[in-house]
Amino acid sequence: MLRSTFVALFRAFASRSISQSVPRFSGATIGKQEPQLSLSYTCKVCGTRQGPKTFAKSSYEKGVVIVTCTGCHNHHIIADNIGWFEDFKGKNIEDHLKSKGEAVKRGTTTITKNEDGIFEIQK
Repeated sequence: MLRSTFVALFRAFASRSISQSVPRFSGATIGKQEPQLSLSYTCKVCGTRQGPKTFAKSSYEKGVVIVTCTGCHNHHIIADNIGWFEDFKGKNIEDHLKSKGEAVKRGTTTITKNEDGIFEIQK
């Protein structure tokens, strides 16, 4: 009984064309994609090079960003625009380092898709 039911279902499914059984996806974007930022740094606690650590641009500009070092597992505050931390209130890591006289390097990477459908990365 179970075998005959399975065979009947299989035949019904097999008789459908591929276009009927496989859903097609359009090229439309499903959701809004948030711009991303990334950060590479050397941990001052353990001295290991970290990154790239990625996070949302909106979090960096309007929220709180905390990254974890993979070497010593310390948490590093990257941005605190809400005022959660007393010594970092209303700042991001760039402002904090500049106030201490340290150099901050900024760079941009642009990823584009050319006419052949190949993604190109430009720094």
